[in-house]
Formats: sequence, C-alpha cells, structure tokens
Amino acid sequence: MQTFYQNAKKRFDSDEDFKKKAHENVVKLQSGDEFCKSAWNMLCELSRKEFQLIYDRLDIKLKEVGESFYNPMLAPMVAELKEKGIAVEDQGAQCIFVGKKKAPPLMIQKSDGGFGYGATDLAAIRYRVNELKVDRAVYVTDVGQEFHFKQVFAAGEKSSFVDPKKTMLNHMMFGMVLQENVSVDAEGNEVKKAEKIKTREGKSVKLAELIDEARDRALKSFEERANKAA
Repeated sequence: MQTFYQNAKKRFDSDEDFKKKAHENVVKLQSGDEFCKSAWNMLCELSRKEFQLIYDRLDIKLKEVGESFYNPMLAPMVAELKEKGIAVEDQGAQCIFVGKKKAPPLMIQKSDGGFGYGATDLAAIRYRVNELKVDRAVYVTDVGQEFHFKQVFAAGEKSSFVDPKKTMLNHMMFGMVLQENVSVDAEGNEVKKAEKIKTREGKSVKLAELIDEARDRALKSFEERANKAA
C-alpha cells in the first residue's frame, strides 16, 4: 500500500494527464461515483486491517470518524454558506474571507467542485459542537498548520457554527518532526541535514518499527538496571 501510494505521488508530480485524472476522480469520489467508491472502500478496508494490528498492540479502542465521515455534509454546508453570503466566489472557488484584508481566504470548495481540508475541518467543527456537544476541542498538529486552523476557527465563528463563549477551540502545536538525511557533496564529503519526514516519498519510519525500537530500548534499559542492582 505504501509503495503504491509513493509511486502514485511520483507519477502525479511528473505526469500532467495523470494529475488531471486524479483531480477528476477526487471530485467523482466526493460526488458518490460508485466505481470510485468501490475502489476507495477496498483501500480503506486494507488500511483498517493494518491499523487494527497497531490498535490491538497498544490496547486502543476508538470510533472511526475519518475525513470521509464528513463528506455528505460538505455540499449542503457550502450551499448554505453561499446563500447566507458568508461563502463568496473567488477565482472560481468558494471562499470565506477572515482575518486581515490581504490574508488569503479559507477555500471551502475548489473551482473544479472538489472539497479540501478547509471544508472538512469546518464541517467537523459544526458536527462536534452540534452533535457531540463538546465544551472544548483540541487540535494537535505540527506548527505548519497554525495559519490553517486560525482560518478555520475564525470561519467557524463567522458562520455561527461555534460560539467562543460556549465552546473553546485550541490548536496545540508541536515542532516539525524531522529526520536526518545523509548525502554526499561534489567533493565526496558526507553531508548530514535534518529534513521534514515525507511519507509520500518513502522516507518515513513506520509506526510499527518505532514501537519495536521503543520496546527494545526500554527492555535494554531494564536489563542494565537489573544487572547493576544485582
């Protein structure tokens, strides 16, 4: 699955026809196309089996509420916001303008009719406030998402999806997750450089491998302490 994903990303970056078809199929999937849904469901089921191995290992039990959970809510939400004048057209896309005048808007529907994270995160706020009745929602991501969530939270208030006096929305940021990349310069010298982990390029450490390493290190530490105590 990971190799399939990485190869698709490489082709997406180098093949304009493939890139166009990929965008078109995203729109089809979000519109409920049966063929796209069947392929997507197959990939989801394969992914779930691998996820469950990790969940069982860590004794995690959860209710699946992924990005696709909000898909049926997106088109009606955008239509409602357009009718209220909160969402306006900008270069063919539907956007919500928040913050400073020169700041880019939050795009909730692309010019090709597809939906991105802006729409999904906005729908998620509405669902969590109205259906789950949360008092506080904490979003944990790296610092690179700071501006996005500032926009989403502001758009949630502007759309009256959330009342800040009743529900607190917080973005808990952490630093970029980096890994060491070793390369060789023109003179044959080894150069070490920290770079952002990119799953799409196959440069990330798998969670199962990370758990294995943590287990092994912990076991080694316990053994060393036991030997010293003896």
